[in-house]
Amino acid sequence: MNADTVWLTRFGDKDWRHHLRRWAQDYKFEKTLKPRLDREEQRWHQAQPEESKPVVVHHEIDDTLQTGDSRLLGGAMSIHAPWSNDAKSDSPD
Repeated sequence: MNADTVWLTRFGDKDWRHHLRRWAQDYKFEKTLKPRLDREEQRWHQAQPEESKPVVVHHEIDDTLQTGDSRLLGGAMSIHAPWSNDAKSDSPD
């Protein structure tokens, strides 16, 4: 075997075991990436504040404002968003 043959069989300047180890690390990284991302996403969702629900207020039928068939619809209804700045000044009470 001459020196040219040895040089042609080598893959770069690294040993084949180095490449095998690197491929194994890449494979492990790819296989464990999705579970790690899923755990981080779940941890992020748990750290978020609880979602505020809108406040729905049903008012009684007003005899002076509702006459005729409109009384069949029921009283007025209002929906308030507790997360907005206007909710404090425009409270349902």
